[in-house]
Amino acid sequence: MSEIITSESINEQSEYLQKYLIFTIKDKHYALESKLISEVAVLEKVFPLPLVPEYVLGIINRYSVPYALIDLNFLISGNVSSARKLIVLKEEIDKLAFLIDDVTDIADLSPDALIKTNKEENVPEAGFDSIEAYFEWKGSPVFCLDTGNIISRIKQDFVTQT
Repeated sequence: MSEIITSESINEQSEYLQKYLIFTIKDKHYALESKLISEVAVLEKVFPLPLVPEYVLGIINRYSVPYALIDLNFLISGNVSSARKLIVLKEEIDKLAFLIDDVTDIADLSPDALIKTNKEENVPEAGFDSIEAYFEWKGSPVFCLDTGNIISRIKQDFVTQT
C-alpha cells in the first residue's frame, strides 16, 4: 500500500532538513549552514590591518559594522586568493566574513545525509582541518566548515602573533 503524502507530513520532513549554502574555493566544494550566514556579497573595499595573521586580509564595512575578512584559501592551501565574493557570518556568531570563489547551490539535507568527522580526523581531500562533516552532492564531496574551530584558530593565532 502506498503512503499518503499530506501537507503535515511534508512539514514534518522539512522540520528535519537543514539548509546548507554550497560554495567553491579553488575548485573544491564547501558548505555552511545557512542559519550561520547573514549575507553573500561582492567584495568591495578592504581596510588592511597591521600585525594580524596573513589570512586576515583586513576589515570590511557591512552596514557600518566592521567584519574581519578571512581568506579561507590561505587557511586551506597557504596561497592568497584572488576571489571577489564573500560570505558574511551573522553578527551573533562573530564579526567575520569569508572570502570565497563562488556560490554554487543551496542544499536541503537531513542530518542523516551528513557524514561526521572526528575533531582529530583531518579530511585530506578537503585540504583543511576545520571540517565537521561532509556529504555527497552531484557526485562530488562537499565539506562542511566548522565555524567554531575556525574562530578558535583565529583567536589562537592572534594570541601567538602578539
